[in-house]
Parts: sequence; C-alpha cells; structure tokens
Amino acid sequence: MRDDRPAPEEAYKGTIHLPQTDFPMRANAVEREPQIQQFWRDRRVYEQLGESNPGPVFVLHDGPPYANGQLHVGHALNKILKDIINRYRLLRGDRVRYVLGWDCHGLPIELKVLQTLSREEREKLTPLALRQKAQSFALDTIAEQAAGFQRWGVWGDYENPYYTLKPEYEAAQIGVFGEMALKGFIYRGLKPVYWSPSSQTALAEAELEYPEGHVSPSIYVAFPVATLGEGAQAVLGSPANLYAAIWTTTPWTIPANLGIAANPDLTYTLIRDGDRRCIVAADLAAALQSRMGEGADRGAERLRGKSWRGQCAGIRWRR
Repeated sequence: MRDDRPAPEEAYKGTIHLPQTDFPMRANAVEREPQIQQFWRDRRVYEQLGESNPGPVFVLHDGPPYANGQLHVGHALNKILKDIINRYRLLRGDRVRYVLGWDCHGLPIELKVLQTLSREEREKLTPLALRQKAQSFALDTIAEQAAGFQRWGVWGDYENPYYTLKPEYEAAQIGVFGEMALKGFIYRGLKPVYWSPSSQTALAEAELEYPEGHVSPSIYVAFPVATLGEGAQAVLGSPANLYAAIWTTTPWTIPANLGIAANPDLTYTLIRDGDRRCIVAADLAAALQSRMGEGADRGAERLRGKSWRGQCAGIRWRR
C-alpha cells in the first residue's frame, strides 16, 4: 500500500551535497568591514601593490577637499570614484600613487571658526589670532575626514598627505610664483570680482549664495560723464548734463561699481529729458524713452560701435 503523505523536510536535507564552509550567511558589514580594512592595513596591501606591480607608475593627484566640516555625500561621490579608478589601475598591474591632500586656506574655514565665537570674541579677534584658530580647526577637521575616508575603504597614503598650510607647501608655492613673475606671467590689472562686505574679501562665484526668497529689483542708473575724448566730443559736444545710462538686476553692486560695459558691435545714441542727456544703446532707446515719460525725446547723435575705440575712448564718468 502506497503512502502519499509528504515526506518531512529532514528527509531531503541529506540528499543535497553542499561544500562545508565557515563563510557566514549574512554580510554583517558593521563588524566585517572594519576587520577587512584592518586586514588590508596589517598586510600593507595598497603599499605592496604600489611597490611590486610590474606596470608603469600611475599618479592620481587629489583635488583637495576643504578642511572646513564633516563629510557629506559630495565627498563620498568624489573619493569613491577615485578609489574605483585606483583599484582598477592596481588590478591592471600599475604602480598607483594616490596623492591625498587638503585645502586649508580661504573663507570657508574662517567662517566656520567665526561661527563658533560670540560677537564680543569676534570684535576682539586679530587677523593673527584668526589664522591660528583657523589652522587648529583645519588640522582637527583633516584628522576627522581622513578617518572617515579610511572607514569608507578608500586606499591612499594617509601618512604623507599634503596640506596647503604646511610651510614646505607654501614655500613651494612662493617658488612657483617667483618663476612665473620672472617669466612675465604675473602682471597688475583690473578685473571684476565678487566682493563680500561682511567678510571684507573677494568671493569665488561658487561661493555666492542668495537667501531663500531673495528678490533684487532692477533699476536704471545715470552716471554723470566727467570728461570726453576727442572722438566722442565731436559727436556729443560738452560733457555738461551728459550721463551714461545703465540697467541692472543687481542694484546692490552699484556702491562698488568701477566701470560701465559697452558693446563695440552696437550703436549708441542720446535721449534728452529736459537739460539731461543720456547715452543709451540705440536698440533700447525706445524702451528707455517710454520709461522716462513724455518729456523725453531721442536725438540724432550716433556713436558707431564699429569705431568704438576712436569715438568713445577717453570717456570718464563719476561714481
């Protein structure tokens, strides 16, 4: 008589032949990752591969992170992608040199330090004391970030990184600057830059942040013309009651304004409003005239853009 009852699970266990191993069923990464990383360090895996691989030297020079705070997802993306490249090169047999570094200068670190001080402390702070506090903050941050990078499994020579605050690094910078100066690459000129009144320093464009909900109303500004060159004077006559008209969406830049941009490919004309005459691009004259009201009218004068250097050279205005 046949027994149709299902066999217990234990009856099939002995029929499956699997290898005997101590490999854990679960990853348990919280405990295993530090153990694996310690294994790498104890056996100097990165250093050994970099020394014994038969291939050419491959150098990846780190574009350094700022030493101004805790690690975030941007650091992770940057460092892990570089680590993938380095490990790929090691597997190809190259002798990898990953040059780690940290940027220890600039406004971001100083602002972090100032945020830890009270208003009274900031008022008494001298430039030298601020630099000393910034140096201490940067070194503490470097140690914290380096520990984080290593915990992520990023290979590199953490014993010999470069810091931009190290005297030998600064000395090398001065040496390179001196060579550039001797070759004529360093010169003094004018260039528009972003300026922070509160920090009293220039800003990179990447450092500009507008507060949420910020709105800058656009404004028209008339700059009084002080002098005219010969070419412009032949067209415009006396600089009395003459203005250069501009329009800007950033009115907060006007107090620091040092120049007015003109396009050599445009033609400029005059708009009269009573005794006042305003230089304006001919294509925009109608729009400005409507803004100025019924009393404004356009003149027949023309400053030709193609001959800009000849006609408009020598024009100066008062801020």
